[in-house]
Amino acid sequence: MTTYTTVEERIASKAVAALYAKSGLQLELIDKNSVLGTGLWPDMRFKISGSELELVCEIKTGLSRNMLEPVVRLLQSAVEGRPAMIIANYIDAKLGEGLRELGVNYLDASGNAYIKLTPFFVFIEGQSIADGLTQIKPAKSFSSTDLQVIYALLTNPDLLNENYREVSRCANVALGVCGSVFRELKDQGYFVEAVSTKKREWRARHKLIGRWVEQYPMLIRRTFLGEFSIANFDWLRSADLNNFDAQIGGGLAVARYTQVKANNNVSVYVSDQQQWQFIREMGFVKEDHESSDSKPRVKVFSKFWGNNGLAKSDSKASLVHPLMAYAELIQTGDLVSHQAANQIASKYFV
Repeated sequence: MTTYTTVEERIASKAVAALYAKSGLQLELIDKNSVLGTGLWPDMRFKISGSELELVCEIKTGLSRNMLEPVVRLLQSAVEGRPAMIIANYIDAKLGEGLRELGVNYLDASGNAYIKLTPFFVFIEGQSIADGLTQIKPAKSFSSTDLQVIYALLTNPDLLNENYREVSRCANVALGVCGSVFRELKDQGYFVEAVSTKKREWRARHKLIGRWVEQYPMLIRRTFLGEFSIANFDWLRSADLNNFDAQIGGGLAVARYTQVKANNNVSVYVSDQQQWQFIREMGFVKEDHESSDSKPRVKVFSKFWGNNGLAKSDSKASLVHPLMAYAELIQTGDLVSHQAANQIASKYFV
């Protein structure tokens, strides 16, 4: 008999039982990830009893309407084109409508369900919160400056035990921001702190990576400077990006971190002090989104981090960190990008 110990496992157990009780459709557990709720890989895989049809599932302990699209993008990346389903503690009518609009199957611990997988179709709505499993509210959303601190911690894990001044320098934020972020991360169980030594130790870093990627679009919108065209990418071979405190993302970074061939989607992150000088010297021309010009395009962003742990002598020092490359890939929505994202996750986040 399977023993359910984590919150995610309890939610899945109740949801599967409720589905069977209300519809007669039985789901059989095939396998589960060793670290549930990360958002980086599927949590569980179920088979519909009596068939060979499978559903790859992400289990959420809380959902909010404004986070649906980022959550679904992350799930679609993890499942790589296979039928997917979100299992949550509770999905009300509005959340259910949003998930159906995005074409995503769902199931909750009360028995609310939408499973459309030919020849099966189940739609159950209006069930109240299940007894014994109260609604778990989504964790508090992080602000854009919070996300900068979290990015610094995730890209340089040793920062967890540094003083706040060093963290603020690496995150490029005011010193006062760090204390509140550390308290929030500790309260949510992402790390623990020894009472006697005050030494901190990661407990749920994978989950924090998933949450950061879900909220990444909010951060990146704030730093977007514009899209530019350029005759060719020869500037990449001749420019000394360290002189501009710049790093490259997009297809060129992906090609270095994975086996996926580079595409022409290039992003550049430049420090505030030198971004416009960089744009002028590189010969970038502001792009009209309605233009059908086939010239290569470059998206330019303000670099929101300080020292992210990549040494100047590192051959990859001119590239964004794998976490940034991963987050960029998740936003693209195509299968090839999602496969590349999974390669990065498996190589750098395990």
